[in-house]
Amino acid sequence: AIVAWGDYRGVSYDIYVQRVNAYGVVQWTTDGVALCTATGNQSSPKVVSDGSGGAIVTWPDDRSGNYDIYAQRVNASGVVQWTPNGVAICSATGNQSYPTIVSDDLGGAIITWRDYRNGNNDIYVQRVNASGAVQWKSNGLPLCSATGSQLTPTIAADGTGGAIVTWDDNRSGNYDIYAQSVNASGAVQWTADGVVLCAATGNQHSPAIVTDGL
Repeated sequence: AIVAWGDYRGVSYDIYVQRVNAYGVVQWTTDGVALCTATGNQSSPKVVSDGSGGAIVTWPDDRSGNYDIYAQRVNASGVVQWTPNGVAICSATGNQSYPTIVSDDLGGAIITWRDYRNGNNDIYVQRVNASGAVQWKSNGLPLCSATGSQLTPTIAADGTGGAIVTWDDNRSGNYDIYAQSVNASGAVQWTADGVVLCAATGNQHSPAIVTDGL
């Protein structure tokens, strides 16, 4: 397995990673490989396999004074592959937080997050390739910018290089569950601002998602 974590051994939280083999023996640098030791706090990482024995890790990062989304790739030998301290997935104004990640099945990843650039929380997504280059609209593609707040996105690969994202959404005054599909080229596939999965009375929240294989 490859494990990533927020690490406070310095003066702020950083991102470290370690590989452990099937016998429980750590494989990389003692106490972990540093993926990001930039100023400010980096914490709450999410990780996905790169399909080649390494991993891609994403995290919220406040090195600029507000939270942005960064990512880094580490190979099977524990060698960092991209820009030191991570590639900026989104550095828009306002806070970007709660990233989640899935493989794009080509050595890269698709990352979704909660985004406050417009004065309320929306859902954005970005694809990064195996070389660390973002593939879609600069600072991310909006999946939902409806009125109200959209929170806690979670993501599943669609099997063709794209993804399906689901989230909590209070555009109606209480929280409902919505979802949106984006293809490998960054084109939204379903109804603008998402398909409603549940709009029952009361609040619905904290969705989880898995592919149906089709």
